[in-house]
Amino acid sequence: MIPVPVLIAHMTWQRRSGVAEMVPNPAAEMFVLFTLATLFFILGAFATWMWLIWRRTNNPPPHVRLIMELQDEEEERQQIREKAAAPGEDEPTPPQPWERPADWWRRPG
Repeated sequence: MIPVPVLIAHMTWQRRSGVAEMVPNPAAEMFVLFTLATLFFILGAFATWMWLIWRRTNNPPPHVRLIMELQDEEEERQQIREKAAAPGEDEPTPPQPWERPADWWRRPG
Protein backbone atom coordinates (compact mmCIF):
# COMPACT_ATOMS: atom_id res chain seq x y z
CA MET A 1 0.00 0.00 0.00
CA ILE A 2 1.27 3.49 -0.89
CA PRO A 3 1.72 5.80 2.11
CA VAL A 4 -0.40 8.95 1.95
CA PRO A 5 1.34 12.27 2.65
CA VAL A 6 0.48 13.71 6.01
CA LEU A 7 -1.09 16.90 4.68
CA ILE A 8 -3.47 15.05 2.34
CA ALA A 9 -4.38 12.57 5.08
CA HIS A 10 -5.16 15.41 7.49
CA MET A 11 -7.37 17.22 4.95
CA THR A 12 -9.20 13.98 4.15
CA TRP A 13 -9.74 13.24 7.83
CA GLN A 14 -11.23 16.70 8.46
CA ARG A 15 -13.76 16.35 5.65
CA ARG A 16 -15.22 13.09 6.95
CA SER A 17 -18.80 13.50 8.02
CA GLY A 18 -19.39 13.31 11.74
CA VAL A 19 -15.78 13.95 12.80
CA ALA A 20 -15.27 17.64 12.22
CA GLU A 21 -17.64 19.79 10.25
CA MET A 22 -16.28 22.97 8.71
CA VAL A 23 -18.26 25.86 10.07
CA PRO A 24 -18.17 28.89 7.74
CA ASN A 25 -16.53 31.87 9.39
CA PRO A 26 -17.64 35.16 7.78
CA ALA A 27 -14.81 37.12 9.40
CA ALA A 28 -12.19 34.80 7.93
CA GLU A 29 -13.82 34.93 4.50
CA MET A 30 -13.96 38.73 4.60
CA PHE A 31 -10.29 38.87 5.65
CA VAL A 32 -9.29 36.73 2.67
CA LEU A 33 -11.39 38.81 0.27
CA PHE A 34 -10.02 42.07 1.67
CA THR A 35 -6.44 40.79 1.42
CA LEU A 36 -6.93 39.69 -2.18
CA ALA A 37 -8.58 43.00 -3.09
CA THR A 38 -5.69 44.91 -1.50
CA LEU A 39 -3.13 42.79 -3.33
CA PHE A 40 -4.79 43.32 -6.72
CA PHE A 41 -5.21 47.04 -6.04
CA ILE A 42 -1.49 47.40 -5.25
CA LEU A 43 -0.51 45.39 -8.34
CA GLY A 44 -2.79 47.58 -10.47
CA ALA A 45 -1.32 50.74 -8.95
CA PHE A 46 2.23 49.58 -9.72
CA ALA A 47 1.26 48.61 -13.27
CA THR A 48 -0.33 52.03 -13.81
CA TRP A 49 2.71 53.76 -12.35
CA MET A 50 5.10 51.83 -14.62
CA TRP A 51 2.90 52.61 -17.65
CA LEU A 52 2.95 56.34 -16.82
CA ILE A 53 6.74 56.30 -16.49
CA TRP A 54 7.07 54.46 -19.82
CA ARG A 55 4.71 56.90 -21.54
CA ARG A 56 6.57 59.95 -20.22
CA THR A 57 9.92 58.64 -21.42
CA ASN A 58 8.63 57.86 -24.92
CA ASN A 59 6.59 61.01 -25.41
CA PRO A 60 7.72 63.84 -23.12
CA PRO A 61 5.72 67.08 -22.86
CA PRO A 62 6.69 69.86 -25.31
CA HIS A 63 8.55 71.98 -22.74
CA VAL A 64 10.65 69.00 -21.64
CA ARG A 65 11.36 68.10 -25.27
CA LEU A 66 12.55 71.68 -25.90
CA ILE A 67 14.89 71.53 -22.91
CA MET A 68 16.28 68.20 -24.14
CA GLU A 69 16.89 69.65 -27.62
CA LEU A 70 18.66 72.68 -26.15
CA GLN A 71 20.90 70.41 -24.07
CA ASP A 72 21.74 68.33 -27.16
CA GLU A 73 22.64 71.47 -29.12
CA GLU A 74 24.86 72.69 -26.30
CA GLU A 75 26.65 69.33 -26.18
CA GLU A 76 27.23 69.48 -29.95
CA ARG A 77 28.64 73.01 -29.66
CA GLN A 78 30.93 71.86 -26.84
CA GLN A 79 32.21 68.96 -28.97
CA ILE A 80 32.88 71.33 -31.88
CA ARG A 81 34.80 73.66 -29.55
CA GLU A 82 36.86 70.76 -28.22
CA LYS A 83 37.68 69.58 -31.75
CA ALA A 84 38.69 73.10 -32.79
CA ALA A 85 40.90 73.50 -29.72
CA ALA A 86 42.71 70.19 -30.28
CA PRO A 87 46.22 70.85 -31.68
CA GLY A 88 47.31 69.26 -34.96
CA GLU A 89 43.89 68.08 -36.07
CA ASP A 90 43.05 71.05 -38.30
CA GLU A 91 43.83 69.27 -41.54
CA PRO A 92 41.39 66.60 -42.74
CA THR A 93 42.58 63.06 -43.08
CA PRO A 94 43.63 62.08 -46.61
CA PRO A 95 41.10 59.95 -48.48
CA GLN A 96 41.66 56.24 -48.69
CA PRO A 97 42.49 54.75 -52.10
CA TRP A 98 39.04 53.17 -52.46
CA GLU A 99 37.12 56.38 -51.62
CA ARG A 100 35.68 58.57 -54.36
CA PRO A 101 35.54 62.36 -54.15
CA ALA A 102 32.28 63.84 -52.91
CA ASP A 103 31.26 65.21 -56.31
CA TRP A 104 32.16 62.21 -58.47
CA TRP A 105 28.69 62.04 -59.95
CA ARG A 106 28.87 65.64 -61.31
CA ARG A 107 31.82 65.03 -63.56
CA PRO A 108 31.01 64.34 -67.17
CA GLY A 109 31.74 60.88 -68.51
